Amino acid sequence: MPETPGAGRGMPRTMRVSSGTTVPGPPKGENMSPLHSRKTVSMRCASLALGLVAASVFTTALASPSMAAPAQTASSLQAADARMEREIAGLLRHNEGAERVAKDRVRLEPGVEMTVPSSTRAAAGMGDCRPGYACVWQHANYSGYRLDFYYYGSYELAKYPMPGGGTWQDQVSSFFNNQTGGAWMVGKDWVSAGGSSGWEWIFGGPGAYAESQVSANDRADLIQLYA
Repeated sequence: MPETPGAGRGMPRTMRVSSGTTVPGPPKGENMSPLHSRKTVSMRCASLALGLVAASVFTTALASPSMAAPAQTASSLQAADARMEREIAGLLRHNEGAERVAKDRVRLEPGVEMTVPSSTRAAAGMGDCRPGYACVWQHANYSGYRLDFYYYGSYELAKYPMPGGGTWQDQVSSFFNNQTGGAWMVGKDWVSAGGSSGWEWIFGGPGAYAESQVSANDRADLIQLYA
């Protein structure tokens, strides 16, 4: 290809395209290899792709809990199982005649059962209260130990020890009446005032009624179920 007039040493050669526009060409003596150019671009693209894949794998490893914490999860479950077994043993020890009826539940007497938080599943809250039962919880939002009542009657909470030996008296913070047929459940407090004493109604309601936090927190001495 002829040189453009006036081109001197060190000046780039030019190429003329069909439109008449002149564009710079490769310097003298250089041989532009299309194959070499494509190979270089291809290698750079491959290197960039490998870098992106490596970064993605590293980020996924950091973000994935299954790659970082299986041992910790197993350890936590073992600790929770051990805690639950200690609490069940405490219930059986402090409640004469009690019988274990499930992994996390003990029958204290006919129609009265107590449950401790299980290690094998997430807490179901009020959904754990079985149909036909009225349930009270140790803490607000249906959490902590749970006491279930099935038969109509009056139940003095001081009769039912928890795993540590303390009783359910003045320990109720939430409840769910899951009885059927319109049956009621109420909580009462023994009140002495002005020289007289008696039971005072502090919470309760008909079937399907619940309170996640009773206003008379930790005051119940008696639970009654009736039609």
